[in-house]
Parts: sequence; structure tokens; C-alpha cells
Amino acid sequence: MASQSPPPAELSTVLGASLPALGYSARPAPTPLFPASLRLLQTPTSFAFSKRDSPDNHCFCTEKIISMNCTLYGVLDIGKCKEGKPVYISLPHFLHASPEIAANIEGLNPNEEEHKTYLDVEPIAGFTLQFAKRLQINILVKPSKKIETLKNLKKNYLVPILWLNETGTIGEEKAEMFRNKVTGKINLLGLVEMVLLSVGVVMFVAFMISYCACRSKKVK
Repeated sequence: MASQSPPPAELSTVLGASLPALGYSARPAPTPLFPASLRLLQTPTSFAFSKRDSPDNHCFCTEKIISMNCTLYGVLDIGKCKEGKPVYISLPHFLHASPEIAANIEGLNPNEEEHKTYLDVEPIAGFTLQFAKRLQINILVKPSKKIETLKNLKKNYLVPILWLNETGTIGEEKAEMFRNKVTGKINLLGLVEMVLLSVGVVMFVAFMISYCACRSKKVK
């Protein structure tokens, strides 16, 4: 018994159905090399919100003191993954974080374009065109009577140590090769489908005309 497999779904259709459940969305993000590329992933601003503003984030609040009972947002405590060390991660320059966190730190200049994380893909094959993964490492500094430099501190501070910027973009040579070997052939296949469909329509119309002509001759 023969069976027919359904045609492969377009990447944009699959992403449109699956990404909202993850808190992301696929949207057009044209690039000079691929005008039809999609922005598959971009750090949503809601990821940094406190559970008060985004109830779905309640499981990320692991302590009550530093976060002021989970009202501050924009940093994530990863101390349990670092043997209890007071390490927190955030977006660079405390992008999308509570103003109170960065208020006493000089030199910060959060910028959406420079500090966001994203992933752009080619919508037909899902090939990665460009990406940026950015992350800031912070350490919690508390007042301490045993350490001379920390005696005069009045409260806790989250101090940035470094931030990571891992980016990549497909080169023009690779992009041209991809277009020739993949995109070009897919477009050619679409053209062949249209030609075959047109030929089929023409043959069907010709058959119906011939059939009607033969019927009219028999009637006479």
C-alpha cells in the first residue's frame, strides 16, 4: 500500500508555532547577504523581570535578601552552581536590570544593540547567519568587619567583574556558496514545480477541449 508523506513544513511556520511557548518569537531580520533572514532568538526583556512583574519567573528567585524579596530584577544567582560562591550573571552593563542595582556603579552604559543576545537564521534551511551571545559576570560584595576595605560599606553591592561577547557572522564567500548550493537549487525547484503545474493545467484544458469537440461531433 502506497503512502504519501506530507511536504516539509517551512521553518518560519514551525517557529511561529513553537517559540511563543518558550518566550521568544521569530520575526524578519534582513541582512545585506540574506534579505529574507529570520531573527530566531533574541533575549526578551521579560526574562529579567522579577516574579512580581512576570509571575512565570518565580522559580528564578532563589534568595530574598539581595533581591529585596524578589522585587529586583535583571540578575540571576548562580551561587549553587559555583560551590556557594556569591556569583551572579546578568546582561552586559545590567541591561534590563533594576535601576537600584546599577545606581552606585560608575561607567555603565547599557545599550540594546550592543548588549543583547540574538540568533539569525536562513528561513528555508535553518542555517545560522549571525549570532551574538553576551553575558556579564558579577560578584556580590558585602560589608565585612574582617576585611579593612569592606568595613565602611553600608549595604550589599553587585560588582561587575567582566562581560563576555561571543559573536559570529557568515562571510560573503560562504554566503555566496550557500546561495549557489542550497538556496539557488531550492528556488530552481520551485520554478520547476510551477512549470510542471502550468504544463499540467494546459494539458488538462487541451484534453477537455478535445473531449468536448469529440462529443459535439458524435451528437451531430
